[in-house]
Amino acid sequence: MGLNKTKVLGINVTTNSRVEILEEIKKRLAESGKRKGKPLVIVTPNPEQIVLAQKDKHLADILNRADVAIPDGIGLALVMRLKRIPGVELMEDVVAIAAKEGYRVGLIGGWHGVALKALECLQKKYPRLNRGWTAVPEDVHLKEYLKDTRIVFVGLGAPKQEYFIDSLSFRPPSRNPGRKTWIPDQVRDDNKNIVLMAVGGSFDILAGRIPRAPMVLRTIGLEWLWRLIVEPWRWRRQMALVKFFWLVMTA
Repeated sequence: MGLNKTKVLGINVTTNSRVEILEEIKKRLAESGKRKGKPLVIVTPNPEQIVLAQKDKHLADILNRADVAIPDGIGLALVMRLKRIPGVELMEDVVAIAAKEGYRVGLIGGWHGVALKALECLQKKYPRLNRGWTAVPEDVHLKEYLKDTRIVFVGLGAPKQEYFIDSLSFRPPSRNPGRKTWIPDQVRDDNKNIVLMAVGGSFDILAGRIPRAPMVLRTIGLEWLWRLIVEPWRWRRQMALVKFFWLVMTA
């Protein structure tokens, strides 16, 4: 990979621009049909995940081995003096590439059919995206679904989606006796060369289940406040932001 990274509290974060990241993704997708290789893994660390990774070394290892780790979270972007790259927006960028090039995509996760609804909405927006599928982690047909798939979006929430991607990444997964490995060995295929992206709650936004913050709030970095208003139960999660800033200041 030709991307740059720096560490925040011991966790790698990609410092390249959104355009540069997309160019690297397009390059990898174009090359993957010509040679064997490993998946391109994209994670979306935010302050909450980085705080969790301070104690969860398995998660820290997964985040640090990822090829791309976008600064998804205004707190992280502020600390690093980078422009925030929302995961849902990068996902749509990658979907646009898939639609243009005819790549097959898969959506894994989501509750109550939200992944299917998200896929339907994406297919309406990108009419050429007509080879997608959805599944849950335990789906018995997962191996069949993965055939000819080039891009897989995993929306299970952190850290479950990162553990799942680690199991699915066709390389020796991080071994931790306390963690569940969902993917049986026969599903892994070292000839596969795909993009695996953790997308958190992006399916809910794309499906219209959760309204996205108005552009003015996104521009001034207050999308987190909008999410808190829409989903008040998230207040406990926002405490991680306070801890994140404290850890950064005292590191």
